[in-house]
Amino acid sequence: MKRIIIICFTLMLVVTGGCSINDKQNSKDDNNTEAVKPIDMDPKDLPKVPAFQDKVTREYMASTKEVEPEYYLLESKLKGFTMLFPENSVNIPKFTNNDGEDFESIGFESNNPKTNILFYGTVRYYHKESFLENSETMLDKIRGQNGGYKGDFKKEIIEGREIYFAHEKDTFDDLKRKYNYSYSYFGFVKSTEEDALGIQYDFTFGCFKDDQPCSLNEKEARKKVIKIIHSITFNKDKKEQKNGK
Repeated sequence: MKRIIIICFTLMLVVTGGCSINDKQNSKDDNNTEAVKPIDMDPKDLPKVPAFQDKVTREYMASTKEVEPEYYLLESKLKGFTMLFPENSVNIPKFTNNDGEDFESIGFESNNPKTNILFYGTVRYYHKESFLENSETMLDKIRGQNGGYKGDFKKEIIEGREIYFAHEKDTFDDLKRKYNYSYSYFGFVKSTEEDALGIQYDFTFGCFKDDQPCSLNEKEARKKVIKIIHSITFNKDKKEQKNGK
């Protein structure tokens, strides 16, 4: 059985375009800036959704304003990137860490009782890593981490980013499970404007209670993943921020 990998603070004025999500984020640049960050606000004044009501998760939330329906803006602790974050997801501490400089991992999950769908996600930010310079080297690394995946990766180029995407259906060996399958989506987003800068991602959708019906729809799961990975924007101003400029 293949192991399941458990897996836009304000967009800067120099944010890259190329897709409707980023265009929407750009249009809300000024509105997303808040004098007081969500982490410093009283929970009762925050949106009544898990992403803000969970103390650890709201440390990553850049603004209380929706960027898209049911999505808010997440900014990494290292300020290396921003992306859309589902309002009903919360942080997974054991899959969240950073080295204070060039690596950051953010894990999150959600469980929808109405649909019985469990969602896991992990994004890993890498900077100054040689394996990011050669896309095939990175893809080989991802294949190995996903049970020796033999399929192809769809390549897409959006201004400032090169996106690689793959997915597969996992069926578990435990035949006692009635709903014994899940969908996995994995790949990476690579900057085309700076060398050795990218984000690896893993997302998994499955049934929370495997003995109950699960309204898991592959097209809907794929749509959610694509929305998130297309929203990933690398922060070009990170160097200036770190240098105090």
